[in-house]
Amino acid sequence: MLISLEAVPRSKEALEEAAKAAQNFAEINIINVPDLLKFPLRSWEACAILAGKTASCIPHIRAIDFALDKPFPLIKFFRERGVKRVLVIAGDAPKNGEREVFPTQTIPFIGKLKQEMSELRIYAAFDPYRSNIRYEIDYLKAKEDAGVEGFMSQPFFDTRLLEIYAEFLEQKNVFWGVSPALSEQSRLYWESRNRAVFPKQFSPTMEWNVNFGRQVVEFCKTHGFNLYLMPIKVDIQAYLSGLFLKYR
Repeated sequence: MLISLEAVPRSKEALEEAAKAAQNFAEINIINVPDLLKFPLRSWEACAILAGKTASCIPHIRAIDFALDKPFPLIKFFRERGVKRVLVIAGDAPKNGEREVFPTQTIPFIGKLKQEMSELRIYAAFDPYRSNIRYEIDYLKAKEDAGVEGFMSQPFFDTRLLEIYAEFLEQKNVFWGVSPALSEQSRLYWESRNRAVFPKQFSPTMEWNVNFGRQVVEFCKTHGFNLYLMPIKVDIQAYLSGLFLKYR
């Protein structure tokens, strides 16, 4: 079982803090870095900073940032810095229009990456709330056909929905996403932005979120899946301590 911890690249110091937290827990063996345009550090630059501080780092790559008719510009950077895995996402166009973007779709971009960097291990984003279960499963199959070797999901907050998707994804390399929601504002964010589904018994407390996280850890262990932790705006040390305490 692999466990990835998300580190938001707000600054070099924030990245090093996340790496230090990960080092305190042997269960965590990967750091994922989202590519957020509001921060000066790009995801691949963040992974270069984390080199040697974590066993593996996976930068998120936005398809719309790259033209299909031009060589992928980060090949040399990836090879020199030892970037061996990426997570491909579609990406949102910048609101201010200051950055150039392209009409590049995810699936052809995955195929391009695989063709130009055959050694690269490519993961694809998985959004259980995008449309409906049949649509998302078919979309994941198309990404797999294009060359991805696994999927990393948006956070789940209900084990029942996770179990339904897991039935369709047996034997697949899936990182199930979990993100603590410690306020009603956080819950509203996930519901409005991602159309996430919360169970009626949800409580915006550390206790509820830790217990839910433990359920997902146990599910992944039992069914041969992996875990993707996104502790956004939370005391990482406290959350991870609660999550892994029973396994020590």
